[in-house]
Amino acid sequence: MLNTSKITSGLKLLTLLGFGLLSFTSSVHGDHSINNDDSSIKLFSTYEANGSDYIEGIGVGFTTKNPDTKLGFEFSTSINNAEVMATDGFIENYFAWQGSAKFGLFSNISLYAELGVDLTELFFHDLRYDDYDAYNNDYHDDIDAFVGVGAGLKAGPLQIEAFTRLREIDSQYWEAEPEVFTGAQLSIIF
Repeated sequence: MLNTSKITSGLKLLTLLGFGLLSFTSSVHGDHSINNDDSSIKLFSTYEANGSDYIEGIGVGFTTKNPDTKLGFEFSTSINNAEVMATDGFIENYFAWQGSAKFGLFSNISLYAELGVDLTELFFHDLRYDDYDAYNNDYHDDIDAFVGVGAGLKAGPLQIEAFTRLREIDSQYWEAEPEVFTGAQLSIIF
């Protein structure tokens, strides 16, 4: 049987390390312009859908790359609002604080793979349920996560990306019916 508490602890550690790296790298640039050949900060708006189900959000990201090869990483976080059809036929609305990491080619044309998690569930999962639920094992709520691929075009300070994400979305009492979402992201790069 899979030990989910060890996986959750590992995900928390990786998330803290990723955002720690983001903070450290930002502070290293300090007085320097952040928009140079090897790193940048972006503000973005994103929208993804599967039929009438959607996830929309706003966020911030930090990209660091090798200036010669343009291969690099992007760490981002966003606040999202979503509406999805659950397997029981009801429409569920929820709010999510999401974190993600991308690896790929970041230039005027970008190609990347990504993975992300719902940071609210990752950090506060144990606080969501009472002792009765935990004792009786009356709930099953995996941490929402996704994997995806995407491509983008950059023109000056603007970037538009298109992506596809395979998502795991559930709660204690419901699970989302759609799992594959496609969408777009519009960014302003600093």
